[in-house]
Amino acid sequence: MTADEETFLQQILEERDRLFRETSRLKGQLTSYENVESEITSLTQQLNQKDETIRRLQQQVEMLQRKIWGKSSERYVPENPQQRRLDFEGLELLPEEEELATSAKQEIEQYKTISVAVKVKTHPVRKPLPETLPREECHIYPEHLDPEKWTELEPEVTELLERNPAQWYVRRIIRHKYALKDKSLDVEKQIITAAMPALPIAKSYAGATLLADIIIDKYVNHLPFYRQIQMFQQQGITISPATINGWFQDVADLMRPIYYRLMEMVLSSDYIQSDETTIPIINNEKHKAVKGYLWMVRAVIWDLVFFYYDHGSRAQKVALHLFKDYQGVIQTDAYAVYDMYENKNGVLPIGCWAHCRRRFE
Repeated sequence: MTADEETFLQQILEERDRLFRETSRLKGQLTSYENVESEITSLTQQLNQKDETIRRLQQQVEMLQRKIWGKSSERYVPENPQQRRLDFEGLELLPEEEELATSAKQEIEQYKTISVAVKVKTHPVRKPLPETLPREECHIYPEHLDPEKWTELEPEVTELLERNPAQWYVRRIIRHKYALKDKSLDVEKQIITAAMPALPIAKSYAGATLLADIIIDKYVNHLPFYRQIQMFQQQGITISPATINGWFQDVADLMRPIYYRLMEMVLSSDYIQSDETTIPIINNEKHKAVKGYLWMVRAVIWDLVFFYYDHGSRAQKVALHLFKDYQGVIQTDAYAVYDMYENKNGVLPIGCWAHCRRRFE
């Protein structure tokens, strides 16, 4: 073999050796790439598991926030295993919402580090008594005072709030009567008397102020008639329960036109709300209290309310009579009586959001 052939053969062997080493190196890299791919797959699975854990924890935090800071009617609602749920796969925040949440968190953290100075308790400042009240002065002088030896200075004034009990008095209506002196004159009446002023209740000694106080104490101050009678007796006035009950019925009759006018105004509104509330009713046959119902109708825009009572009934016939001429929107709960207005022309029944929530909570 010549020298040239040996050189050529040596070059081929070196090239083959280089190619073999390069091939081995590439195979090693390929193996490492396969390991990286499997590692990426494993890391992706771990990230998915962490995302699921974060989503579950966020739901728990939101539930706890509703329990702690939500309305009292929505706290600690026992879960119903048969209750169906709406799952929206968590809540996504907008960038603006995330910014507000971050700033709120920073503000809370900053507030935690602020040291609040303890406020020193001071004596309460007494409010001055109203200047509109009449003043009754009571002068008190030192004992054994000789005015010739002493010079009077600016006196010390102390004001006390006093109250007189209810003052009872009798208003005597004296109607003067006159007789004609000259009997020969052609006059229809020989004797004339001043006309009697209008009284709240005919042939009754109860004045308007007394009747007004009795009704206001019962319905505004929540004082039943028997307590008012006891208070009257403490003040030296005796009035029988039957008399006060009779006055109450007469005053109710006097207010009947106002009640019907209020009902007319409420039912003329195009948006009303209606509901029924329970009240105890005395059943004379059973000699005990039974459950009855009182209808409430409210004009939302005008903020007017009237109550309707029909022997304690909650039947459909009561609603038919009460809303027979109504035209507009009526908002009620899910009581089945109001379902009949779904098909009535001119009446649009709508539901209540509070009652709608019960379908989900």
